[in-house]
This record gives sequence, structure tokens and C-alpha cells, in this order.
Amino acid sequence: MKHRLHIFALLFLLLPFLALLSAATARGEECIVLQSSALKPYEEARQGFEKGWNAEPPRSGPKSIIRNTVTQILLSEQPQEKQISLQNQLRQAQLVVVIGDPALEFVRDLQDTPILTLLAPSAKNLPANFTGIDLRILPSRQLEAMSLLMPKLHRIGALYNPAVSGQWVQEALMNQVSAVETLLFRKVASPDQLPKALQSLSNAIDAYWLLPDEMVTNPQAMEQLRLFSMANRVPIISFSEKYLKAGAAAAITFDMDDMGRQAATMAARLLAGTKPATIPMEPARGLRIIANTSAFRQMGVPINEAVVDEIYGEERQP
Repeated sequence: MKHRLHIFALLFLLLPFLALLSAATARGEECIVLQSSALKPYEEARQGFEKGWNAEPPRSGPKSIIRNTVTQILLSEQPQEKQISLQNQLRQAQLVVVIGDPALEFVRDLQDTPILTLLAPSAKNLPANFTGIDLRILPSRQLEAMSLLMPKLHRIGALYNPAVSGQWVQEALMNQVSAVETLLFRKVASPDQLPKALQSLSNAIDAYWLLPDEMVTNPQAMEQLRLFSMANRVPIISFSEKYLKAGAAAAITFDMDDMGRQAATMAARLLAGTKPATIPMEPARGLRIIANTSAFRQMGVPINEAVVDEIYGEERQP
């Protein structure tokens, strides 16, 4: 009889816990990471998110019952016939983390589920249930990184399309760093203006700043920039490592692993009850400098290799 009483007493004590667990299960999965594809940057960001997520301290309250549970879904591997069920699965989750533009487009219509975005360039004009990490490096931070990489850098030039990069150029001009004495920006409204604009920069700059502007990053423009760089011994500093193959000497880009960790911290806040609308899009906090050191040597341009995070063509050092 005493044994049964002990069992009943134990069950009575467990009832609140079981009720909360049942409620948590009914709410759906705690966190779903929807990754667009297996591209290297997406993978690095996801791995960083996992590290940051697993390092988060236990949360207080009912949600701590199922703490640190993450479901990972690779969107590129989902068959067409399962997309409706996937939408329902995402709709029931407590939080969805999307990595890349395809994943963002897939969840744009979810209105009630908190959505956290990263590595999604199209993350603009989002509803109130969305927040994330802004895929934009402030001009001042890029200038600081360039100055660290090239100690003798004083004059920087760039071509830009006013319709695309006009505001960005204004920000750069208003937030110069002390080491850079001159910023020479040349407007190009059409491809045929590129040769003359580039010629105006000859013997006037120490480095060329490649902007995220299709007018100057398309293959034809990049070939003109490469020839200009070689002829004038002016290194091209890019915003993405993919342009290193096209002739850029260095790239100042995001630290994908750190971006994932940053997203994990934001995710913890959302799951603790903070509304996405009260968390503004955050700028990425970590930068990396990837350099083609042989290209700098061939041009006779000295650099500070101590600030280089990765040498182009070599594996990242642990």
C-alpha cells in the first residue's frame, strides 16, 4: 500500500512536468535550420550556428525542457511533392533559421513563426516576424581592414553605378579612416564608360576597391579590371573571395563561422520570448581577410601577412 502511495505521489509531482512536455511537443520542433544547399559558405555558417547553439546556457521556464534541439533540413534535397508538408513543419516550429536566399524565399509567406535569416542578400523589407544578420560590411570597416592589410595604402579608387551604389559611396566618403588620404570614385552608368573611367585612375591610386555592383563585377568588367591591375601594379581588393579567381588580390569578407555563432545568440533570445520585431537586423561582427600573397609579391606591393586569415589556394589554418 505504501509502495502505491509513493508511486501516486511521484506521478502527482511529475504531472506539471509532463504537461509542459506535452505542450512543448504540441508546439512542434524547437528550432529548424533550413539551409539552401551544401555550398561551402552555407556549411560554414551552419557549423558555426551549431557550435554557438550547443554552447548556449539552459533557458529557464517551460522551453528549457527541450533545450538545444535543432532539426537540420537541406532545401536542395527536398523533393517537390514534399514541399507542402515541409511548409507545415516549418509553420509549427518555434523558430526557423534560414541560410541563403532560396531558403528565405521558401519561408517568406510564414507569418506567425519567428524567422532568423543569414547569408541572404535579398533579406530586405521583411515582415515583423523576420530578423537576422545583414549581409553587408560597412564601408568604414572595409577601409580599416584594407589599411591593416596594406600599410602603405593611401589612395583608393573605385568605379560605381550611382543607381546601385550611390548611397554606399556616400557612406564611404563620410566615414573615411585616417590612414586613407584619398578616395577616388568614378561614376559609370553603362559598360562602354568603363575603359575611360579606369584610365582616369591610372597612376592615381594604390589599390582598386571592388564594390558589389553588377556594372563592375560582371565577367567582361572583371577582365578589364584585371588587365588594369596588372598594367598599373594596383591590387584589386574585393568583397567576396569568389573574385580572387578573376584577378582580385584580396577579399575582405565575412567570418562565416562567427556569423553562425552570432545567429545562435540571436536565436536564443527569440526562443526566450523576445519578439523578432524588437531585434533589428544586426551587422556581421566578424571579418576575414583572404589574400593572394603571390599576386601582391608580383606587383611589388608589401602587405602585413600577420592580419591575413587565409592565403588564397591554401587550407585555412586552425
